[in-house]
Amino acid sequence: MLIRFQVKNLYSFGAETEFNLLTNHSEQLSHHKKHYKGIDILRLSAIYGANASGKSNFVRAIALLQRTIREGKIMGKVNTYKFRLNKDTLQEPISLAIEFLSDGKIYYYTLTFDHKKILNETLLESFKERDRIIFERSLIGEKQEIPFIEREVKDEKERLFLEILSDKLLGKEELLLTFLSQKYPNEYPDIDRVYNWFSRNLVVLSPTFQVNGMVHSFDANSHMRHFINTFIPNLSAGIERIYIEKEKIENTFPNLSEENKKELIDRIRKEGDGIITLYDDLTNEEVGIVLDENEQLYTKRLFTEHLGKGGYREHFPLRLESDGTKRLLEYAPMISDVINHETVYVVDEIERSIHPMMIKELIKKISWDTTARGQLIFTTHESCLLDQQILRTDEIWFTQKDKAGVSHMYSLSDFNISNTANIEDGYLNGRYGGIPFLSNLKELNWHTDENISNEK
Repeated sequence: MLIRFQVKNLYSFGAETEFNLLTNHSEQLSHHKKHYKGIDILRLSAIYGANASGKSNFVRAIALLQRTIREGKIMGKVNTYKFRLNKDTLQEPISLAIEFLSDGKIYYYTLTFDHKKILNETLLESFKERDRIIFERSLIGEKQEIPFIEREVKDEKERLFLEILSDKLLGKEELLLTFLSQKYPNEYPDIDRVYNWFSRNLVVLSPTFQVNGMVHSFDANSHMRHFINTFIPNLSAGIERIYIEKEKIENTFPNLSEENKKELIDRIRKEGDGIITLYDDLTNEEVGIVLDENEQLYTKRLFTEHLGKGGYREHFPLRLESDGTKRLLEYAPMISDVINHETVYVVDEIERSIHPMMIKELIKKISWDTTARGQLIFTTHESCLLDQQILRTDEIWFTQKDKAGVSHMYSLSDFNISNTANIEDGYLNGRYGGIPFLSNLKELNWHTDENISNEK
């Protein structure tokens, strides 16, 4: 689970800002809290704010850290990432820090970098009394120093290894975390565990994300299919169930030449998974292509079943469904993961293409599930979710820019909120900030009817 995230001089976060999932003293929705060695961590959080206040930049900052760790080096032109409304910040480095719980241990990882040079990189195991340093690395002048990497064996060979690592093996733009995890996973289990958390347990979704291979995923995973067919009918989307239809490729693509078939067979064999995903040029529908044991090509397509008058059932290809229904199906793996697995999802604009009442029902189901194991953090504009029966006050955060254009984050629990307060009304009335400040539209000369009549 994610515990806290700190960012400085990245995108619109010119000053250091912290977001965290630590609890206040509220006893509402107590099943949202995960207890670990005297610390309570929340499993749900919603982030509100006006357009361009920093919500998406918060998600982008986490995504940048994750991508940097996966790639193992600082990427791109660093100045394009920095806060650009202050000339002084262009001369300062970018700093990121994250604290999270993984496999019963709390880790704190920090990274400070500038112009393809890592100035500082540190990994700690966090304890209430005293932290344990796993490794530290810094750049002093042009000399890279790695004075310490903790492991069970410490001898002269280790000292020589650190010297060679600093001088020869590790580039100044390369992450020590990634390097050691990929090269020496068995020798540094803590480091490998941290890298795997970023690779496998953390999922960041942008508003335009698309699930590739959804047909094969739903077909191969019977538990996922059962979850969807239990979950979707309860959302009043008109769908009774989803199913995968398998047909000979000639029936789906009657104009496919023998040469094209041979190319598909070669590609399936080359990729080695027994299936490839294509998209219909006319409909943009996802089609899975599989090769059976008799060397025959088949297609797999996703269909939905709707219930009509008098019990009549009709099947629709996914391309005929609304964008909102497609988005709900794309969210199905996320919802299943959050309920059944220890996965952390960070989602930007979670309500995209989905009706407010539908997104409220979806978040409510996650909120009220007392067995959910994962964590969901999302940005949104939907004020209907500001309901103390769905979210605790310490799970609601706001982003707001100051007069210098710097984004700041703060929690609703900073305010004195009663358990019966209507926080949706308070938010819309500007009581907590995080909303746009609109000019007087009359001053913008938008009186079209008056202008037309004057012209006449």
